[in-house]
Order: sequence, then structure tokens, then C-alpha cells
Amino acid sequence: MRSILVAVLFLVGCDRASERPAALPAPVAVTTCASIDGERLGQLPLTVALGDEAIAFAEWSVPDEQSTDVVGFAAHLPADVTFTVKAGDDEFHSASPRWLNPRGVSGPKVRPVERITFCRTALPQVVALR
Repeated sequence: MRSILVAVLFLVGCDRASERPAALPAPVAVTTCASIDGERLGQLPLTVALGDEAIAFAEWSVPDEQSTDVVGFAAHLPADVTFTVKAGDDEFHSASPRWLNPRGVSGPKVRPVERITFCRTALPQVVALR
């Protein structure tokens, strides 16, 4: 009698479909970027919105007092922001809050900053539902 009862329970238990939660797709990183160029380069105060963050410029570096050519800057950057500086044919990548053209501030190889592009890559918040 016991073996029949165990067999019936075993068959009943195997008849149900397994209840596994559906696999969620992996979160996709989202990159948000903002650029400044032209007349905005060298302006103070200057704040650039980047999603829900803000980048505030504190100073600009120029080769001499008469020049308006920007060769560096200091800014308050959120921790996960990187940027690319376009200067002539060169592109420089950094995440430092202070940047100065690696080729120097003056001379034949130095080109002024044409554009700065700030980017932030973040994974979206995933909330598990039960």
C-alpha cells in the first residue's frame, strides 16, 4: 500500500509544469553625451547639462592674455563622466577634472580646443518584481 501511495504522489508531482521565473534580458548600458564648441568655449560661468548631472567649468587656459584660443580647462565633473577634446586633427580622451593640451600651450604643434564632448555611460536601475 505504501509503494502505491508513493507512486501516486510521484506521478502527481511530475505532472505539473515547473514554475520558473522568466529570464530578464540583461540591462543595456545607456550613454548620454553633450558637447560644447564655438563661442561657448572660454565662457564663465558655464554649466553643461548631461542627463541628470551637471558639469560646471571653473577656469579656462589660454596661451597668453590677448588670446581667445582655449588650450585647457578645469571643471567640476561627476565621477563617471569622461570626455574627448578635439584640437585640430588630434582627439584626446580623459576623465580628469583638469585638462591641458598634452602638446603644450603654445608652439607649432599646439592647436586650440575646437570641441569638448562629455559622455556618461550608466546601466539602468533594474527592479525585480515577484
